[in-house]
Amino acid sequence: MIDSKLRKWILAALLLFGSYKGVELFGNWGAAQLECNRVQLPAEALPGAGPLRIALLADLHNNREHFATCIDHIAAAHPDLIIIGGDFIMVDERFKRTRWAVEGLRKLRSIAPTYAILGNQDYEKLEQVERVFATAGVPILRNQAMDWSTPTGGTLRLIGLGDWNEGDEAPAACMRPDGQEEHPVLLLSHDPESRWLLRHYDWDLMLSGHTHGGQIANPITGECISFRSSMPAGLFPFEGERRVYVTRGVGSTWGMRFFCPPELNIIEIGGR
Repeated sequence: MIDSKLRKWILAALLLFGSYKGVELFGNWGAAQLECNRVQLPAEALPGAGPLRIALLADLHNNREHFATCIDHIAAAHPDLIIIGGDFIMVDERFKRTRWAVEGLRKLRSIAPTYAILGNQDYEKLEQVERVFATAGVPILRNQAMDWSTPTGGTLRLIGLGDWNEGDEAPAACMRPDGQEEHPVLLLSHDPESRWLLRHYDWDLMLSGHTHGGQIANPITGECISFRSSMPAGLFPFEGERRVYVTRGVGSTWGMRFFCPPELNIIEIGGR
């Protein structure tokens, strides 16, 4: 016979284990609920760039299933430009047998011009990440700027920075002082906290990820809860006319999300 005290301990342990497994299963379910969200920004977000549709995919973290789904959504959206916003891999997982990644990136490149930046986790397996993107023909912009012709014949200045968390950002190498840029500037920087280093440079719209939206949100208000950034997810103004858009990202760490589903973003600027 099991005495009553031991029985209570066993019951408490079972309840605790059951609660943990319940939370884990709910978190796993939340991480699987990938959304394709359309975001409407005013023309002033990139003044003079004309109507523009941008697909933003960040923080994939090796999630092959979500990558395939994202490709299908992007193909259906017919974007003008595709941005991969860093953290393509997961730092504690091996990045091998990468045919899925190469073929997926090639599919994206066949849909629209595709450019990428590095996230902090990509640096842990930098050689493999650079090899995969080079094989697929997708440029990684690492403290580089380029002029990109918009569908309406305008010119967009596209700038990609190295990751702020890794100390690899070099804005002076690819950006111009505030007020000296001739064209609208779309700035790609993995962590929105890097914005504080860029206050004296000329840019209009920054696209970022990294935060995952905190992977948890208030179930009543939908507000994301993050300790990584004061800009956890969504659109934020920054010092005057500048804007920062932060995506919740496609993948997740620990494979769990709570009321904060992963997302791919289709960003419409100025309407179509």
